[in-house]
Amino acid sequence: MSLALIPVNNRQIFRLLWPILIEQALSSLVGLADMIVVSHVGDAAVSAVGLVDSINILLVNVFAAVATGATVIVSQRMGQNDREGIFKTIGQASFVIVAIMLTVSILAEAFSTFIFDTLYPGVATDVRANGLIYFRITAINYALIGLYSTLAGSMRGQGNVRTPMRIALLINVINVTLNCVFTYVFEKGVAGIALATMIGWLSGVTIMVILTIRSNSARIFSLSNMKPEKSILLPVFKIGLPSGLDALLFQCGKIITQVFLSGMGTHNIAGTVIANSMFGLFCIPGNAFAIAVTTLVGQNYGAGLFKTAKKMLLRCVLLAMALMSSISFVVYWIVPFLVSLYKPTESAAPVAIQILRLYLVMIPLIWPFAFVTSNGLRAVSDVVYSTAVSVSSMWLMRVGCAWVLGVYLGMGPRGIALAMGMDWVVRSAFYIPRILTLKRLKEDDPDKKPVLSKGKSEIPAS
Repeated sequence: MSLALIPVNNRQIFRLLWPILIEQALSSLVGLADMIVVSHVGDAAVSAVGLVDSINILLVNVFAAVATGATVIVSQRMGQNDREGIFKTIGQASFVIVAIMLTVSILAEAFSTFIFDTLYPGVATDVRANGLIYFRITAINYALIGLYSTLAGSMRGQGNVRTPMRIALLINVINVTLNCVFTYVFEKGVAGIALATMIGWLSGVTIMVILTIRSNSARIFSLSNMKPEKSILLPVFKIGLPSGLDALLFQCGKIITQVFLSGMGTHNIAGTVIANSMFGLFCIPGNAFAIAVTTLVGQNYGAGLFKTAKKMLLRCVLLAMALMSSISFVVYWIVPFLVSLYKPTESAAPVAIQILRLYLVMIPLIWPFAFVTSNGLRAVSDVVYSTAVSVSSMWLMRVGCAWVLGVYLGMGPRGIALAMGMDWVVRSAFYIPRILTLKRLKEDDPDKKPVLSKGKSEIPAS
C-alpha cells in the first residue's frame, strides 16, 4: 500500500532508507573501484576518465532528472491509489526518455572528437587519446542508463526500494569483475573499463524490464500504454524538465570548473579526480535520503497529508546531517591511506589529501541542507523555485567563485573546492526558509482521505 499514512519516526524512515543506502554505497564503491583499477594504468588514464566522466555525468544526469519527474508523479499517484495512472506514467516516460537518450548517444558518437577538443583543448596528447577511447564506448550506455533511472525511480515511487538495490548489486559485481579481467588479464586500459561498464548496465536493464513487467502489468510496455498522452506526460515534464534544466546547467558549470582545472597541470587534475572519485562515497547517506525523501514526501503530498510531508522532509535533512557527520569524522583521519590505494604520483598525492579533507569538513555541515531539501521541494511540485535557486547559485557561486579563487587568486584546486562549498551555503539559505513558509505544506487537504489498511499504516512490501 501507499506510504502516505506512515508516522513521522526514525524507524519507519530507515526501513525505507536502508536498501537505498546500500544501493548508493554500491554505486559509489564501483566508481571507486573503477578509479583504483584505472590508476594502475597511469595518471594519463586517470585524468582521461575523470574528464570524460564529467561529460557523461552531464548528459546522464539531465535525463535522470527528467526521470525524477516520473518518480514524483508515481509516488503521488501511489498516495492516491491510482494504479492505471502509475502504469501509463511508467510506460510513456520510459518510451520518451529512451528515444531521447538514443538520439543523444548517436550525436555523442558522431561528434566525440569535436566535443572533447572543444572542452579540453589544453590537455596532454596521451590524456586526449585515452579520453576519446573512453568517451566513444561509454556514450553507448546513455539509453540504458536513462531507462534504468526511469524504472528504478518508478519502483521507489511505489515503495519498492529493495529491487533496485539488488539489481545495483548485480550491475556492480559484473562491472568490477570485468574491470579486473579486461585491465589485468587482457590489458585493455581505459577501453576495458568502459566495456565492463557497458556490459554491467545492459545486464541490469534487461532484468529491470522483466521485473517491472512482473510487478506491475504485462501491458505496461504495450504500444497502447506507451503511446504518449498529454494528460500523463505533462505532469511528469512539469517536474522533470525544470529538474533536467537544473541538472544540465549544474553539470555545465561543473565542466567549466573542470576546464579551469585542466590548465593547472596533470598532477592537479589527477589529485582532484582521485578526491572527486571518493566524494560520492562520503555523500552516500545524503544521496540516499535525497532519493528516499521523494517517495516519503511525494506519497504523503499525493494523499493530502501536507504537514506530515513537511515533517518527513525536515527530519530526513537532520538525519542525513547526523550520519554524514559521523562518517566524515572517522574518515578524516585515514585520508592518506585511502589516497595511497590509487598509487598516485608524489605530486598528485598531496593535492588529493588536501581536497579530500576539505570536502570532509564541508559535506556534513552544509550538503544535506542544499540537496535533500531540493528533492523534497520537487516532491511537492515546487520545482520552479528550487530550480531557480539552484541555477543562480551554481553560476554565481560555484563557477564565478571557482574562477576568482582557483584561477585569479591562484588557489588552484583548493579554490575550486571552496567555491563548491559556498554554493551549498547559498542554496541552504534559500531552501530551508522556503520549506518552513510554503503555504501548500501548512494544512492537510480535507478532501483527500487515504484508506487505512486494518487501521494501520505501514511501508509496503519491497
